[in-house]
Amino acid sequence: MTARVYCAVLLCLSGCWSSTEAAPGQNFTANPANKERCCSNGCGLQCRPPVTAKPGVCPSTNYEVICKRQGKVLCAADSECPKNQKCCITECDGRQCTAPVTVKPGVCPNTKYEVMCIKKGKVLCAGDSECPKNQKCCSTACGGRQCTAPVTVKPGECPSPKYEVMCIMKGEELCAADSECPKNQKCCITECGGRQCTAPVTVKPGVCPKTNGELIRCSEKDEELCADDSECPKNQKCCRTACDGSRCTAPVTVKPGECPKTNGELIRCSEKDEELCADDSECPNIQKCCRTACDGRQCTAPVTVKPGECPSPKYEVMCIMKGEELCAADSECPKNQKCCITECGGRQCTAPVTVKPGVCPKTNGELIRCSEKGEELCADDSECPKNQKCCRTACDGSRCTAPVTVKPGECPKTNGELIRCSKKDEELCADDSECPNIQKCCRTACSGSRCTARVTG
Repeated sequence: MTARVYCAVLLCLSGCWSSTEAAPGQNFTANPANKERCCSNGCGLQCRPPVTAKPGVCPSTNYEVICKRQGKVLCAADSECPKNQKCCITECDGRQCTAPVTVKPGVCPNTKYEVMCIKKGKVLCAGDSECPKNQKCCSTACGGRQCTAPVTVKPGECPSPKYEVMCIMKGEELCAADSECPKNQKCCITECGGRQCTAPVTVKPGVCPKTNGELIRCSEKDEELCADDSECPKNQKCCRTACDGSRCTAPVTVKPGECPKTNGELIRCSEKDEELCADDSECPNIQKCCRTACDGRQCTAPVTVKPGECPSPKYEVMCIMKGEELCAADSECPKNQKCCITECGGRQCTAPVTVKPGVCPKTNGELIRCSEKGEELCADDSECPKNQKCCRTACDGSRCTAPVTVKPGECPKTNGELIRCSKKDEELCADDSECPNIQKCCRTACSGSRCTARVTG
């Protein structure tokens, strides 16, 4: 520990930061005479020039490659790559300088997955830049790639499939894209995994009230009195009932603020508390309808939640007993500190860490055999340049990594429990950034992934 601190002070504090701000526990202040920044180098901190993220998109990686070890890290950021090349992730979770690919506007058509493939399709293109005019490089039914004309995506949302239907076989593919459907209809997934032209549904603003399903014994399932919000008058929404039916219901009010955390694990409850409110609209002024320690509900003043995120506890610590509860909410902590969980399950006031927007990419941990744990090259996002985040590696280390895109919406549920899979589906995408327009990278029924139109919950 001493060597690490010495390394940090020796490399960083002389030059790029004002030495007067080097007191333990204080923030460093940049020296305006020097444009270098104080960055993590794995040992500690070091003066380095800021990095630049070049425009463009990295090519998709080939995730069916089996890796015996993690790939080499030949670059750390785009600024280390020549010309317009970017520092991109390789198949085995390494990094190397790579020419970016062009992503043309438009959406690839849905592939016909009921096709019986004798062998994997040919890869006739690697990216949209290799395709003529407005054509895009799209996946084929047998896992290859070829240049294809994009399809039209109409506005609106597909209705959620009713997955309680028992399917004997996969549904028919009666359309491939919205452009094949009349008027405003969209090409939507059916209950049995097929596709057909369907009228889009309306989703009204607001939140459905919570049901007390655990307090009601249902002799039979309730009726389906509505299918979606468009069938309900005025501002009412089509909500689930306690016995799993549906009916038009007035949305509930959700007031700003957070309910205080309960110490349910420290209290022995002889019986369940009363339900003194159902939602925030039944509470006066700014009070919210909050859970009690014994699983009831009552109107309660919200607590203050300060900006920032608590640091992740290091759970490899061996705890003899549960940690002390030194605070209950952020409002009890001085200045910008937050009330955070400790390694041993207690709570104490702690300085928040920086969490940058975006999501860390998924690691290929199941394809890599790790002989030892990866290095911890960063502790949180504040140690990473620009928009990079401190992400876990495949071998459970950490390093600064460019975030991936997560598009709004939800992936459709798969009928995996109703389908027998002879083998695992292919991984045709890694994250939403590899999918055109509003499509998301979703799991398939046989545990693969493919770009799919989102659904509305």
